[in-house]
Amino acid sequence: MFELIPKTFYYDFVARRHLWASISWAAWGISLALYFFVGPRWSIDFTGGTEVQVHFGKPTTIEEVRSALVPVGVGDDAIQQLGEAEDQRFLFRTQGESSARPEDVKAVEDALGTAFGAGWLTGFTVDEQVGARATATYSGDQVPFPRIEAALAGVPGVSVQASTDDNTFYVRLPGLAESIHSALTAALGDRDLEIERTDSVGPRVGSNLRWAGILSLSLSLLLLLVYIGVRFDFTFAPGAIVCLFHDTVVLVGIWIVTQQEFGLAMVSALLTLLGYSINDTIVVYDRIRENLEKYRKADLHRLINDSINQTLSRTIVTSGGTILSMVPFLIWGGPVLFQFAEAMIIGIIVGTYSSIYVAAPIVIALRENAAFFSRLFGGKGPAVAPSGGPPAPKP
Repeated sequence: MFELIPKTFYYDFVARRHLWASISWAAWGISLALYFFVGPRWSIDFTGGTEVQVHFGKPTTIEEVRSALVPVGVGDDAIQQLGEAEDQRFLFRTQGESSARPEDVKAVEDALGTAFGAGWLTGFTVDEQVGARATATYSGDQVPFPRIEAALAGVPGVSVQASTDDNTFYVRLPGLAESIHSALTAALGDRDLEIERTDSVGPRVGSNLRWAGILSLSLSLLLLLVYIGVRFDFTFAPGAIVCLFHDTVVLVGIWIVTQQEFGLAMVSALLTLLGYSINDTIVVYDRIRENLEKYRKADLHRLINDSINQTLSRTIVTSGGTILSMVPFLIWGGPVLFQFAEAMIIGIIVGTYSSIYVAAPIVIALRENAAFFSRLFGGKGPAVAPSGGPPAPKP
């Protein structure tokens, strides 16, 4: 029967644990420094803003697109070309701003003042949670809704929505997406323009989503800590948790260096990778625990090294299979799935490494210093396999 890793193969992982531990600590520290001093590149999911993706059916250059959007006030750095030049696709992105333009707000207020009097409108607030929608309140008697619609009929791109509250209605304002579409149609209307995708998130919603993402990651780590603490003893649980923190921090550092955009896709990738990493670590831990029970007098270093080698074939097959399943998304998945697949591939490599060179060596350190930790926490430490006993048999 074919075996990916021959039974005769044997590599001394434990002997090089100090070198790799130093590399891991360095990567961890650099990643933390990058997070606090450089910071992630947040997407509009977390900052709020507007994204519009357009496609032209005829040849169009990015210089022509930038010229067409000068009246809208979209900066050159907010316009980028997607794919190859012949694809004729462009992405427009602004962050942290309301999608309602001040001039549109003023036009609505002026129209309502002209129709019902200067003091009629008592409030006109743009709700940042829903983008370019304003809540309007007025004084006096209830005004029939058709009269309000008629008063705003002359304002381009504005629609009115009724409210269940007295003396209140909603005004849908033309947002940035509509402004971009109008400007491109006016300047490049003969290029078969098509709006392929429009996303708009209010700044308050973006901030809430960012904290929700951080909270979901924190709760996941906490629940995994509880699970490992119940399933394994004192000498195993810390290694698994340190492994998860290591993977999360190093992955974030890599994404900051490569200027990946942090959005909901990245949170999904991180949560998926936490589950994958803990599963891979548990496979190694289970084999270590089995061998500790079978060979109680074996040399600890040799026993753990044997356990890693015994699970190496399974680890490579599982990691390799998962990476291969991400390749189609990487090639044909488009911008969003490409980012997710890229994050998954990097995370799988980091998670596989940490199961071998982070989680397992911590078990050695804790078991060799069990007496110290027992005195420190005032409890009875776990039994330590004596070093120098007969080695566990090779796999």
